[in-house]
Amino acid sequence: MEFDFKKTLDLVKNGLFDRENTWQTYLAGNPPWLQTATVLTGPLLLSNLVLTLIFSRMTGGYYSYGYGANFFVALIMGIVMSVIAFALAAFVFSFLAGTFGGKPSFDRSFAAISLASIPALLAGILGALIPGVGFFISLAGGILSLVFLYQILPLALEVPGEKRVLHFVAGLIAMFVINVILATVLGLGSMSRGVDLNQLGGGNST
Repeated sequence: MEFDFKKTLDLVKNGLFDRENTWQTYLAGNPPWLQTATVLTGPLLLSNLVLTLIFSRMTGGYYSYGYGANFFVALIMGIVMSVIAFALAAFVFSFLAGTFGGKPSFDRSFAAISLASIPALLAGILGALIPGVGFFISLAGGILSLVFLYQILPLALEVPGEKRVLHFVAGLIAMFVINVILATVLGLGSMSRGVDLNQLGGGNST
């Protein structure tokens, strides 16, 4: 699987401004998770982490002193936690889809979460660049990504309309509990900056 910058750019742009057509077209191909990770999730996530760290340190933003102010430690930890959180989220929503009458699919769940995370990941970059209001920009992006996630999950996993709310809420609760357990067990505490379902990876933790 090769990285295609133009395809990544098109997915990001159309995922914001023509999202329903983009979702339907992309999901129609039933892309394996590795393809999604190569053309969308990986490039966008890495850009978010690198640029957020750089901009925060340039502007003295609210994420400029995370991980002992060590850029490379912050980057590696951010990548590790984000990868874990993306994978867990895809698994949780896929598994729960079967419980609520949908069709479980890790690949399609991963694609849905990746597409939905676009606003949050972009807002995280912009928020790091603008001191003072960065938190609110990231928060707005995170909320928009949650709205996108709520809309795309039934399309990706064929969850019945009458159960989409239960599926969505159950997934959020499960991810919150898992994140808390992982943070406690691993001793990460406030260092956890992965893609929790409150922000889908785009926001920056204080």
